[in-house]
Amino acid sequence: MRIINNTFRYFIFTLGVLSLTVIQSCRQELDINKDPNNPTNVPIYTLLTSSQVNMGYIMGGEATRMPASIVQYYGGHRGQPLDYSRYNITSSSADGLWRNVYDALMDLKEIQNKGTTDGDRIYVGISQVLQAYVFSVTTDVFGDIPFSTALQGTGNITPAYDKQETIYPALIKMIEDGIVNINSLTGMKPGTDDVIYNGNTDSWIRFANSLKLRLLNHLSKRSPGESAAFLATNPALIDVYDTNATVKFGTAASNANPIYQFDVLSGRKDNAVASTIVDKMKLLNDPRIDVYFKKVVNNGAGFQGQYRGNVPGQDTDDSGENLFSRVGSAYASTDSPVVLMSAAEVNFIKSEIYFRSGNNVKSKESYVAAITQDFTALGIANKASAYIGSSKVAYNNSLGRIMEQKWITMFQGAYESWVDWRRTGFPVFTTMPSFNMTGNTIPRRLSYPQIEINVNTSSLQNGPGIPVPFESLKAKVWWDQ
Repeated sequence: MRIINNTFRYFIFTLGVLSLTVIQSCRQELDINKDPNNPTNVPIYTLLTSSQVNMGYIMGGEATRMPASIVQYYGGHRGQPLDYSRYNITSSSADGLWRNVYDALMDLKEIQNKGTTDGDRIYVGISQVLQAYVFSVTTDVFGDIPFSTALQGTGNITPAYDKQETIYPALIKMIEDGIVNINSLTGMKPGTDDVIYNGNTDSWIRFANSLKLRLLNHLSKRSPGESAAFLATNPALIDVYDTNATVKFGTAASNANPIYQFDVLSGRKDNAVASTIVDKMKLLNDPRIDVYFKKVVNNGAGFQGQYRGNVPGQDTDDSGENLFSRVGSAYASTDSPVVLMSAAEVNFIKSEIYFRSGNNVKSKESYVAAITQDFTALGIANKASAYIGSSKVAYNNSLGRIMEQKWITMFQGAYESWVDWRRTGFPVFTTMPSFNMTGNTIPRRLSYPQIEINVNTSSLQNGPGIPVPFESLKAKVWWDQ
């Protein structure tokens, strides 16, 4: 069960023993003779459900909030969201994200271990793909991270840090091994315990290949030909919206969408969306604005019924919701899904790859498909053609146009938009927070968390080093150099 405002508890954080955040499925009966605080033999199908839902909360919650402020999707007006918009991001800011991703990884690793022992290779493969996903987001956010000696539980609670340039090839190999295991069709097959694809192995292969394409495209500064070479093999990809990789949520407070929990159920009312994206969508007459954002609710300042964002870093209090819009129904309703990868994203990746290869015909084709698939997924397919045909949106043989539209589309995946901005420089952000902690430099990574500074000091010192407050935010990760 999830508790509002991210107070969901774990028995031990970063790289410790198996996370206890287990959601009991209907396939498991309560045994009063077993200690619920020592789940030594949790069924693999229960672990799959809990780890996928937990992953959805992380990617839609902690992994989103700081990057969403950095790439000017969010414009918090007070408290923690305002700090993020001003780049007042400290080591302590990253504690929750770090703890939760490694707890999720421990559960996924346990699925791999159990599946390997029992011969359930489909579960093993799904676990490998999801581990690669979580590890990739983590290294993209922080840079060098514990990887090769991580996830050993009490066997190694102070793992060494691996360099990102060695992590990326290992993640590609993990995905490829996952594909082999899923394709084997060996052992027990997931069913409703798989909340992402309901056991559809074809969809899992598409997700795995799409993730591989994403990671290879991240290397556009380092190895620009690798993504094109892989795409040329014609891999099965997430290419239509009904194969999107999403984690579904419910209508009860305990299993509601993470943005809805943070923005609505918590009662905080300190976040808002940024004027940067709101004004851009208004300029383009983007019909997605109706589902991306809520109109200003109250009439105290005369803005009721308008879409209006907060200027990043501005601290005018809006606890009464008189001034600024909030995240809308598409991504912040109680049962809105968290999107891990979409057909829209994959087609934008293809468009970028084809553009860099000089194939503007296929680049345009993929660009059009990307926007069309996003509109279709949002239930407004009938509005796609007119939007794509408008002069400010139509494909114009430029990387800037591709990445601007991808930035709008990826509102639900801010951590990935942050990768795109660091790789390409698009979109160009012309508004900087008037007060910020980095000397007007947009952050390019997060600082390592305080829990690592406290608990894993030696490994940090022997690896990337102890972070320097605010200065470390400016340092580029390996693929960004």
